[in-house]
Amino acid sequence: MKTNLNYKVPMSLVAFAASASVFAAPDMDSRVHLLEQQMKQVRTETAAGTYGAKTASARPEVDGSGFFVNVDLLYWKVKAGGTEYCYTDQDPSATLPIQGKVYENNLGWDFGFRVGLGYNFDHDGWDVFLNYTYFDSSDGDKTAAGLNGSVIPLKGTASITGDSDLTHVSNATSNYSFDLDNLDLELGRNYFVSRTLSFRPHFGLRATWLDLTQRTNFYGGPVLGDNQLLVFDKNDFSSLGPRAGVNSKWYLTNGFSLVGNVSGALLYGYYEVEHNENDTTDLSNSIDLTANMHRFCPNAQMFLGLSFDKYIYNDKQHIGVALGWEIQYFWRINQMLKADDFASLKYERYSEDVATFGVTLDFRWDF
Repeated sequence: MKTNLNYKVPMSLVAFAASASVFAAPDMDSRVHLLEQQMKQVRTETAAGTYGAKTASARPEVDGSGFFVNVDLLYWKVKAGGTEYCYTDQDPSATLPIQGKVYENNLGWDFGFRVGLGYNFDHDGWDVFLNYTYFDSSDGDKTAAGLNGSVIPLKGTASITGDSDLTHVSNATSNYSFDLDNLDLELGRNYFVSRTLSFRPHFGLRATWLDLTQRTNFYGGPVLGDNQLLVFDKNDFSSLGPRAGVNSKWYLTNGFSLVGNVSGALLYGYYEVEHNENDTTDLSNSIDLTANMHRFCPNAQMFLGLSFDKYIYNDKQHIGVALGWEIQYFWRINQMLKADDFASLKYERYSEDVATFGVTLDFRWDF
């Protein structure tokens, strides 16, 4: 009896192990298959034949066509260097000591817009994006000397009047206009670098058209009287150059995120510069100069704000809204001519910077 028991127990254990292995084999295969699928999601083979971690796509994934549209409302202000047109003195003869104030055009807040169209590629999460920005602004300013003061021109030259004693006038006006068009083409990839942080590096091209115009009038005083000295300056810049940058997003909760974008471009363009002066006392006395040239202009763009994203229609579409502060800066883009000495006919360039800054409201729709 004891011998049979010693024989049956080991045989039972062997049979149980064999049956367990038979039933476990399919489960093991499925687990290995699942593990292989998961490894493919987190590991990638590079173009060099090596292996590394795969970054998860952070772009909105919808069951749609792959296109997305951006529409931005801009409320910006312009700060342009080189708009100073006169200064005042508390002495009617404009002699030393000088005590007064420099006057310039101060462009106010204006609305603009930006529209864009993009497409999400199936290949490795890349996307292409084309957007157009339009913004213009203008300002009119005037200055009067008053009873016991004078206005000293900072535009034009006294030589145009045929009287070198034109050191001061009684009134001055200046009208300044700013017109900006940007066209950007981007190729980028949006991916997570951690659970709550994503980057979208991008590169492409930027085309910029920036027109600056200033019309200045001086009149009154002992020399001009009722006549006027008219000065017209124009700086039209047309350019194209490489552009690169990175967009970042810090995910908070309930669809809200902090957004920080920065980019830079090196624009090579054509400056169409014109300078005209006319004296209404003698229309034959005039100055008409052009100073066209090709030059590089560095440009930077920054945006910082808060965004909200939401999927709609059973994840077939996505909408996003962002509100933030945006800055665009152009180095030495104002190349207008100015008189080196008010009593002479020597001219030099302003070489001043121009910037736009303000609030941007961005709408995005993926469909």
